[in-house]
Amino acid sequence: MLSLFLCVEGGFHLPLIEVLADGEIIADRYRIERMIGAGGMSRVYLVSDLKLPGKAWAMKVVAAAAHFNISLEEEAALLIALDHPRLPRIIDISRPSETGHLYMIMDYVEGEHLDRYAERQGSDLTLPSLISIGQQICEGLQYLHSHEPPIIHRDLKPANLLVDQHGEIRFIDFGIARRYKEDQAEDTVLIGSAGFAAPEQYGGRQSDCRTDLYSLGAVLLYLGTGGAHSVWSEEAASVIRRNGYARLLPVLQRLLQAEPQDRYPSAIETSRALSLIAGRREYEQAGRPQRCSVIAVLGASPGIGVTHTTIMIAHALTRYSKRVAVVEMEAGAAAFTQLAQAVTGRAKSRADHASVPRRFRIHAVDYVRHPSRAEWIELLAEGYEFVICDLGSTGRKELIEEFSRADLPILVVSGAEWREEEAVSFGLRVGEAIRRKLVCFIPLGGRGAQRRLRKHLGTDRVYEIAEESDPFEPGQAMVGELMKICYPEAVKSSRVEVTGFGFRRKRWKGSGN
Repeated sequence: MLSLFLCVEGGFHLPLIEVLADGEIIADRYRIERMIGAGGMSRVYLVSDLKLPGKAWAMKVVAAAAHFNISLEEEAALLIALDHPRLPRIIDISRPSETGHLYMIMDYVEGEHLDRYAERQGSDLTLPSLISIGQQICEGLQYLHSHEPPIIHRDLKPANLLVDQHGEIRFIDFGIARRYKEDQAEDTVLIGSAGFAAPEQYGGRQSDCRTDLYSLGAVLLYLGTGGAHSVWSEEAASVIRRNGYARLLPVLQRLLQAEPQDRYPSAIETSRALSLIAGRREYEQAGRPQRCSVIAVLGASPGIGVTHTTIMIAHALTRYSKRVAVVEMEAGAAAFTQLAQAVTGRAKSRADHASVPRRFRIHAVDYVRHPSRAEWIELLAEGYEFVICDLGSTGRKELIEEFSRADLPILVVSGAEWREEEAVSFGLRVGEAIRRKLVCFIPLGGRGAQRRLRKHLGTDRVYEIAEESDPFEPGQAMVGELMKICYPEAVKSSRVEVTGFGFRRKRWKGSGN
């Protein structure tokens, strides 16, 4: 693909980029091993670190024309501020005065460019694989777009994406990324790659987050047609059908709309649409309708580990279920906000809370913060096998109603004898019908507490829960016991080996509510 570099004022000449010789030393530290990539405005070299023997980096040499109105430091400043596993990490910058070029030292990621990977896969590139590629790209874009102001990539294409040794998608080039400027009618410089650039990048309008979504659609269309098409047409749609990706057509058609307002509004919405396709396919192949099981976790009192328990259940379920979401339903709770900040690298000031993503992912679990009623109903139709709700411990009426509607309501209570009245009062509040189906968890409660609460609540479904310090990676014994309670079908089909908890009882390390 030819790179498209157009200027509002007319044509121009690309800046000359020096070619470095193998063995040359840069900044008295980095030795050139070989060139590994080149573009219109940059070259990339594999370099060895003389101060850290055995360590290899990627070094990007960048130059810019003066009339581009793009600072050489701008790309580096963007990269330095970013912290996400799908994005490159810049570790050093040098700008020798004699060349004026900018040398950026960043992680060297071994892998294969996405276009070459897809070409090698050929007919083995299945629909689930293509959907997974799209969802991984959405993860990186959502992180960029969640900044304030949003960071727009503007040059998303297969050559700028890498499939690493673990099969994960990595972004490897941010040569023309920019921040969205709300008061600017159009881009100062019109840059993109022919075949993957959105129509607004050719002039007249400013690129925004939806510009990157168009490019995502072009990438998926390119992969799905074996590199034959990256622009929407009936011929391209026919190739998609012929190659077995017909389910993807509605998503592609919306992503590749000429008008930005006709595309998906965000990377999250795009990923959600892709998830729906994946979910429908799995359930149809299984020969049964989609069914989402809701597990609701509520605390009889504050500070007994409701969030810890909810997260632990969700991550335990991913061992035997493909699609799991965990939802923070209490509007005033802040635990998921703090998790989102840790995952996305957002600032932790109160002023930034509004820009923290409402949805994010940890391991194989989708996290959702404070959904509206409409968003909650939509979530249940997204193809998840399990949705686990963190209802906190405030006991508000609407949360109690969600608790009573759940397929499996779990009440977390204290094992202290002087606090057993809290569980009894809750049981009286919800009534006998709910008491008959609820499960009661006692973190490190002991056999005595278990016997007393079984008697008070009139149910045998009271369990003492041993310590699990890391809810994101519960041990196999804990997983087995939780599956016996939350997913008995897996136990019956011998998918889970139940060995009992068998942990020494220590202080429960809950994470609040």
